[in-house]
Amino acid sequence: MRVLLVGDYPPPYGGVAIHVQQLHGYLRGCGVEAKVLDIGKGGRPAPDVLPVRSPTHFGLRLAGFISSGWTVHVHTSGNNPKSWVLAGMVGGMPGFRSSRVITLHSGLLPDYLAASGARRNFARVVLAGYARVVAVSGAVRDALVKCGVPGEKVVVHPAFCASQVRPGGVPPVVEAARARRKPLLAMAHHPSPVYGRKLAFRALRLLAEAYPDVGLALFGPGTDSEAFLRDVRELHVAGNLEVLGELEHSAALGLIARSDAFLRPTTHDGDSISVREALALGVPCVASDVCPRPEGTRVFAAGDARDLARSVCEAVAAGPALHPPVDVGPDLLALYSELAGGAPDAATHSRKSHEEGLDTGETRHAAQ
Repeated sequence: MRVLLVGDYPPPYGGVAIHVQQLHGYLRGCGVEAKVLDIGKGGRPAPDVLPVRSPTHFGLRLAGFISSGWTVHVHTSGNNPKSWVLAGMVGGMPGFRSSRVITLHSGLLPDYLAASGARRNFARVVLAGYARVVAVSGAVRDALVKCGVPGEKVVVHPAFCASQVRPGGVPPVVEAARARRKPLLAMAHHPSPVYGRKLAFRALRLLAEAYPDVGLALFGPGTDSEAFLRDVRELHVAGNLEVLGELEHSAALGLIARSDAFLRPTTHDGDSISVREALALGVPCVASDVCPRPEGTRVFAAGDARDLARSVCEAVAAGPALHPPVDVGPDLLALYSELAGGAPDAATHSRKSHEEGLDTGETRHAAQ
């Protein structure tokens, strides 16, 4: 079996890239011949990770793997045109010996598709080129089925490989923060408002009334931007922040493992890897109720800073607790084996799926 993963690869250390890295590690650990076509901003050398920096280069590399019969698994957000162009390019490339799988990661996907009939039609046609479509949540699956993608073709698997969660060492600044902050909270930061920075800052001010030594450690891109600094000033939280910038993923896991709680105050979400990582490490996790969360997560009403602060207090008081983690690795390995052993002509499957999507998509959706 030979598997090609197509998607972002760290750095930077975002959700899709981390999943591709961890899935790649899992497959290699199982003795599978697995490579990555890195279409992100990475560039750091890694075994069997092949960076591509232009559409032409990508197309040539991809064509070589497809013509050689590799199983190709695309990982993308599904919440923007570029993502769907990538999906269309991979799914539409001829190659009858190469099965195609795609995982759609973004919690913004349902809103993106709902906004336009043309987007839904395009998604249905593009996904006809894939033997299986992996949705990271039930909401993503439902949105795809509403487009006319056959329901039996879509499977739901969290984008998480628990076996690959391995905390590493942390910078001295993290150890210093751990010593002086009681409690120490951690949160993944991104410039996008989807990540809920302002809400976290408002809750932090409320928490400081009960815990004067509370600290919020932020890691990720954008912590040196003017918008970030403005929010810090306006919400008066400078004295309670530990701003760490971008960390290697193993160091970020080390930070989470040393924290009293992990926060995920997002306005939208697919299936957050960081939430599952915190739970796998036994760290209390507090997340917004914008989507179903894994067992053990304390959820708060999205947008409500007081409810977030209350949930954090409860999580800190309850302390660490281990919850059984999930690992999608064995499920995907079984899927690849099934496709490698049983899928006949991929082009025939694509045409058949496309016809079914056009002719019976509405009927299938109504029946579900």
